[in-house]
Amino acid sequence: MLKQKRLMVVWLGLQLAFLLLLQEAFTLWVSLIFAALLLTRFATLVYANTSLSLKAVNVIGACVAVALLFNLKQAGVLNFMLQILLLAAVLRLLALRQLFEARQLVWVHYFLIGCCFILHQNMLVALVIITALFANMYSHYLLFAPAGSNLKPANIARATLIILPLWLAMFLLFPRLPPFWQIPTAKVASTGLSDTLDPGSIEQLVQDDSLAFRVEFENGVPERQLLYWRARLYEDFDGRRWQENPLRSGSNYRNVHQGATPAEATLDYRIIAEASQQRSLFALANPWQSSANVNIAPSGLVLATKPVSQRTSYQLSSQLQPVAVLSEQEQQLNLRLPAGNEQTLAFGRQLKAQHPQVPALIDAIASHFRQQPYFYSLTPPLLGANSVDQFLFDSRTGFCSHYASATALLLRAAGIPARVVGGYQGGDWHPEQGYLAVRQREAHAWVEYADQGRWQQFDPTAAVAPQRILSSLDDALSAEQRQLLTSPWQRNALLNNLRQQLMHLDYYWSVWVLGFNDDNQRDLWQQVRQNLQRFAYGLAFITVLALLVVALLWWRRRERPTQPQAYRLLSKTLSAMLRHKPAHQPLSAFLRMLAEQQQNEQRQLLLALITSYELALFNDDAAALSALKQQLKQHRNTLRRLHFSAQNT
Repeated sequence: MLKQKRLMVVWLGLQLAFLLLLQEAFTLWVSLIFAALLLTRFATLVYANTSLSLKAVNVIGACVAVALLFNLKQAGVLNFMLQILLLAAVLRLLALRQLFEARQLVWVHYFLIGCCFILHQNMLVALVIITALFANMYSHYLLFAPAGSNLKPANIARATLIILPLWLAMFLLFPRLPPFWQIPTAKVASTGLSDTLDPGSIEQLVQDDSLAFRVEFENGVPERQLLYWRARLYEDFDGRRWQENPLRSGSNYRNVHQGATPAEATLDYRIIAEASQQRSLFALANPWQSSANVNIAPSGLVLATKPVSQRTSYQLSSQLQPVAVLSEQEQQLNLRLPAGNEQTLAFGRQLKAQHPQVPALIDAIASHFRQQPYFYSLTPPLLGANSVDQFLFDSRTGFCSHYASATALLLRAAGIPARVVGGYQGGDWHPEQGYLAVRQREAHAWVEYADQGRWQQFDPTAAVAPQRILSSLDDALSAEQRQLLTSPWQRNALLNNLRQQLMHLDYYWSVWVLGFNDDNQRDLWQQVRQNLQRFAYGLAFITVLALLVVALLWWRRRERPTQPQAYRLLSKTLSAMLRHKPAHQPLSAFLRMLAEQQQNEQRQLLLALITSYELALFNDDAAALSALKQQLKQHRNTLRRLHFSAQNT
């Protein structure tokens, strides 16, 4: 009974952990249903020490399954599968009466543990999942272990020493096979920049301090003013909101053929992007070469081959020059003017008349923002239909999207093709770890305009708040607005330092474990082949050394036996049967107890063995020892059947 209660507690704890780990796949009402079922099982265990009837469990299961089925369209196929899997485990636990009924439950738990890695790749969460795995393995042991047996640390250590090298070798060297089936696309909320940009969208995103991506540079980190991470192009404007043009969305992107090495200066780097459920990724300047898991699309955008549902690593090489104008059609697309914002359009035409040359026009717009009383704010006032007019001539307070939107419209009014670029600017460099951390709070918007056959970059925010580009977002905001970006626990130096150290550990986890891909494996195999002779000599030396140690231990044990010969002879021959013998019980007493449970032939054999054993052990009778050897040899088959009989009782 004590064993059964202990197992029930372990399984309840495991299922509660699964409910928490799989929260991304559960809506609030679904989570409450599962929590109520687990609470019901806890109550029946503590207060009634019983389980629900099978009929009641079937009725509950049918009702919950129907409710989940009605929610299928909203939840998505993957989330529905995870919900049904957890439901099966919870229902099995609700109806569980005897321990032999729990075998299926343990295996369903293993499937749930594997499913947790679909939704989580964070190192700390991975440790929690591995802890759940060990707990389920412990319950597996309790379920099948004989009564009275205990886990022996020496046996666990021995098994670990055998398994760990095998696991490491398989992880490093076993071929990475493609999946035999595909996970259905889940309908979960995405993070990062969306395909629309309006006043307020960037401001909401920068209040999120979570990681967007991390970057390793091959030849040192560039200057901060070069760190403009392009992700999206907004070219359709309706007078208030910028949107991606349908020609550039989703599957309409075509992959760009990568040509020869460019003559211009290039930058080589690797990006580790967090899950976003989007295909849009990040790149500097004009990417020209990439790893196989991403595509370089027109206008220097980088796309994943499928929505990024897990942490993704990819390599890029970028030319340090603006991207080329693709066609006259692209220029015409970025000259279109919507109705409204008449003051802005008139101001743009006025600037063009005063400054016919494009560089002079750009300087005039930057000077206007610097010289007039414009303010950079995370909390700008709300704007109406003619949002650009209200911003430029009334409120004069805005965030990066306000300045980028107004500048692009001014340039279009002046007859210069222009568009808004969405992405990230800057990042926090960690020199000891060698990577740049870019968070959602670094989200930014700027402008590209067509001149001399290329899309030149212009960031009007730099004219109003240069600290945002040269230093950080915090330096460009007032103390009051910085409070909006920092939670109370982040202001604690100790907690903030702990957070940084955990982020660094998570980075190493991403690089060494999650980032170990086919390319890394091929490089490793190549190094193994190149150093095969050296590895062979080392392996042969270790093997010979291990054999010598084993031989020495065997010889010393053979040379100095610690037990009488009769005891060693009987223990060796009946080793499988004696596994069930309690440590404190004498050998002859255990065999007598076993003999009482057997039929006549086996009982007589065991009693004869006991007689010969005791004469040889206590009287030092050589004839009895010889008789014992003969009996063990002559009745080998009978003893083997006796072994199986003892194991199954």
